[in-house]
Amino acid sequence: MLRTIAAAGLALAASGTLAASIKLAIGVALAAPQVERLRGTIERVEGDAVTIRTRAGATETIRLVPGTRVALLAPASLDQVRDGSFIGTAAKAGPKPGDPPVALEVLIFPEALRGTGEGHGQWDRLPDGAGSFPVETTMTNGTVKAQGPETLVETTMTNGTVAGAAGAGAGRTITVSYKGQSLAVAVPPGTPIVTLEPADRAALVPGAKVFASATRDGDRLEARSISVGKDGLTPPM
Repeated sequence: MLRTIAAAGLALAASGTLAASIKLAIGVALAAPQVERLRGTIERVEGDAVTIRTRAGATETIRLVPGTRVALLAPASLDQVRDGSFIGTAAKAGPKPGDPPVALEVLIFPEALRGTGEGHGQWDRLPDGAGSFPVETTMTNGTVKAQGPETLVETTMTNGTVAGAAGAGAGRTITVSYKGQSLAVAVPPGTPIVTLEPADRAALVPGAKVFASATRDGDRLEARSISVGKDGLTPPM
């Protein structure tokens, strides 16, 4: 009888410890700063605060901290994507089941940033404005009455090493290898190809087009990285 009572007591204690651990884990997860990605145009820079007019028309102010990384996004070409290149690509689903995902952009990482964010996962909804493989088309000439809303599509982001490419000319299919897995991605003609160049905070000026990754803690946004479009380039990711 005493053994049964002792065993029950131990089980309750273990159950209580497990429940406390779960509550602690949930509390830490809820308290962890949330990562946000901002796309838009710098409106003003005041000290360590950068105010961005986002693509959606809202304004957000992010704080620069000692670890904030600033870089320029410069135009590149698909010819610079070779076996062994480390890239990131946001892609939408292919047009038909079984088709490879279609790249909306390709970022070529410099060697110093090899391994950044390696993996594959969900990304943000992006404008469906990249080029495409040849399709049947029509031509309509007329007067514009009104523009419809921007079309956004669900996307994924894959960061990894190029393990092969097929095709010729402007459109190709590249295989990206990451963490023991691989994914074929179609890169149509017209897909923006960019690369990163070194920069400092002097690149953060009103009018610059930017892509920023920041962490939100309450009402405070702290920039982890800001990529500035070189010579007016709009970051495509």
